Amino acid sequence: MMTSDATVERALAAAVGALQRRQDPAGYWKGEFETSLIGEAADVMLRHFLRLPDDGSVAATARTILAGQSPTGGWAAHHKGPDELLLSVFCYVALRLAGHDTDEPELRAAAAAIRAGGGIEAVDNPTMLAWLALIGLWPWRDIPLIPPELVLLPPRCPGSIYQIGAAARGIVVANSLLMARRPVTPVGFTLTELFASPGSRRRLPRPRAARIATTLSHWYARRPIGFLRRRAVRKAARWLVGTQERDGSWGGNWPQTANVVVGLDSAGFPQDHPVIKAAMAALDRYVVDRGGQRRLEMWTSVLMDTALAMSAAAMTGDPGARSAAGRAVPWLLDNQVTELGDWAVLTKDPVPGGWPYEFANDANPDSDDTAFAVAALRRLHPRGTHAAVDRACERAVRWMLSQQCADGGWAAFEPLRWQLPGRAALARIGFLEAPSADITGHVLEALGADGRGHAPAAQRGIAWLRRTQHPDGSWPGWWACYHLHGTSAAVTGLTACGVPGSDPAVVRACEWITAHQQPDGGWGEDIRALRDPAWLGRGDSNPSQTSWALLALIAAGRADSEAVHAGLGFLTRTQRGDGDWDEPWHTWVVHHDGLYWRDSMLRLVYPVMAMAAYRAATGGPAAGGPSIAGAADGGGTEHR
Repeated sequence: MMTSDATVERALAAAVGALQRRQDPAGYWKGEFETSLIGEAADVMLRHFLRLPDDGSVAATARTILAGQSPTGGWAAHHKGPDELLLSVFCYVALRLAGHDTDEPELRAAAAAIRAGGGIEAVDNPTMLAWLALIGLWPWRDIPLIPPELVLLPPRCPGSIYQIGAAARGIVVANSLLMARRPVTPVGFTLTELFASPGSRRRLPRPRAARIATTLSHWYARRPIGFLRRRAVRKAARWLVGTQERDGSWGGNWPQTANVVVGLDSAGFPQDHPVIKAAMAALDRYVVDRGGQRRLEMWTSVLMDTALAMSAAAMTGDPGARSAAGRAVPWLLDNQVTELGDWAVLTKDPVPGGWPYEFANDANPDSDDTAFAVAALRRLHPRGTHAAVDRACERAVRWMLSQQCADGGWAAFEPLRWQLPGRAALARIGFLEAPSADITGHVLEALGADGRGHAPAAQRGIAWLRRTQHPDGSWPGWWACYHLHGTSAAVTGLTACGVPGSDPAVVRACEWITAHQQPDGGWGEDIRALRDPAWLGRGDSNPSQTSWALLALIAAGRADSEAVHAGLGFLTRTQRGDGDWDEPWHTWVVHHDGLYWRDSMLRLVYPVMAMAAYRAATGGPAAGGPSIAGAADGGGTEHR
């Protein structure tokens, strides 16, 4: 069924009104970042390990955890997902720490679900099991230890901390300190009820290489070279203190900050040390109080949300929306990273200029958010129209080009600097990152917006996308789910750099997208596609993923196609009366091994982009055209 332009116009007006209302007075936009409850459970463990006084936080967190328990007894890592074993174990332990008894119906159901999933003995994530070891619920002997001596290796030496992915570097250094000491704050109970086989115990990891690595790490931990160990511990602690962000965090996020607090505690830092006090204050800022429940925003997606909201507002052509985006420009320029960080250590002739994902992460800006920022700034201020924007974009582009991988693609953080058997497994848990279609596509879109679509670096990026396209026409993404995201980003990046919609690579991609449209006109790809190919391109339709598909098809010149009209119909039918949409699905990825997220801002931003792109492609008001604010004042389309 064809969707009328008038219907799209009303829906867009309502969405623009919602977008403007959600802007912070400081100029930025920020949605609520939601993951599974793994962070809430870890927070309870952290408070126990540090022996923090009971201020009601643990009980409030326990209420949050209980509210998220699935009907089958465990806890799911994503919307409509099955119980996830590690997450369920963490939530169970947190409830025990909060004082809940094993005989309570909720805990009996949880224990049964864990045993049905293979039991606690089936958990095989050494990084996360270390949290259980800290409170005496797991033997340190089964966990491979990271020696702090890694910080003594030269940056270009294999195994150096600078050969590890930027997102994991601080956690690795922090964990090396706690693993050097292997402290324990006992909990006073055991977890025997969680073993599937009574009397069983955790075995060393099955792969031979992992068993050898674990054995050797413990052998050296018992016999360290004294002066090297002391020097390494001092240097690791100094490195961590030197990389603390201005807001007291590390990396601008809860997981890295919490790990560093534990590491520095193990190195002897008292809780009244200024570094620790600032870190604890930073951890408190990630807490969201929900009327007696307590949850965490493990990351703050403020830069991404702001840049994409600015682009969406600029694309509408509405003067009011563009004015709102203009108010975000000073905030965005103030948050550009203008100092050297970790990324510069192995970068030739480093020039700062990227943007981070969070409020504060000067050590590790990323190519994805830098690309979003450049595209947003250029949609508002083309070259030569704003001197400060020109300078910021020049710095940002130089920084992005310095981060291009040798094969022509881009990763979010740093170029992949080494090859190793098992690299894919390390990448899945965040210790490495290879170039991906979504990041490469976003960088190409930014280069196109900055007038550099024909530059040699852009052409190398285009060639990388051509080489890595799957035979079915799709590309896998990395930071969102999955082939829908990668394919959409690749198409929008290619077309932004001048590749026509008739190009065979673009045609195959669009055919893949249209082939995976749902009967309701929308698109959806379940997070299970990350592990199960049967889910590729399949899942419940939702506003974000529908908009990704629409943006690609419209960019490829298919705005007047039946698929696009059906997709727009899905968006207009599912829009709420306040102009926003509902989206409980987790469509974004932190780690491919089970940590996924959703953002309450992006479910609004992407539909605005898609409808604005359709409007421009079909001859609707262009940038700077008639205002739609009047229609926005009247509220959204009826939710049907």
